[in-house]
Amino acid sequence: MKKFASVIMILVATFLFSNSLAFASDKGKKVEFTRDVIVNGTEVKKGKYTVNFDEQTNEVSIFQGDKLIAKSKARKGQRKTKAITTEIMVVKRDSNNMLKGIILEGEAETILLGDETVNVTPQ
Repeated sequence: MKKFASVIMILVATFLFSNSLAFASDKGKKVEFTRDVIVNGTEVKKGKYTVNFDEQTNEVSIFQGDKLIAKSKARKGQRKTKAITTEIMVVKRDSNNMLKGIILEGEAETILLGDETVNVTPQ
């Protein structure tokens, strides 16, 4: 009976652990911008942020803590291999650094930001 209870507890623990891993991707990934960038007209100052990609709406959101800093239409592009490090793709336009893409560490996809605007003005 003790062995049966132990097996049940192990199964429950495994189930709970695997569910927490499945939902971990919804929390986003930590990204550090080493320079100020523009995301759909919104300036994102250099610093540490959390980046979320919503596959249902095809939008990327950039948060600082719980505060939404910027939001943009985006899509995912497949990579051949998983990224070793997080990389930020920036295009220089006039005197501004425009964020064009993010490659997140450990992911096999690249988040490519679109040109359609969904502006969020920081308050």
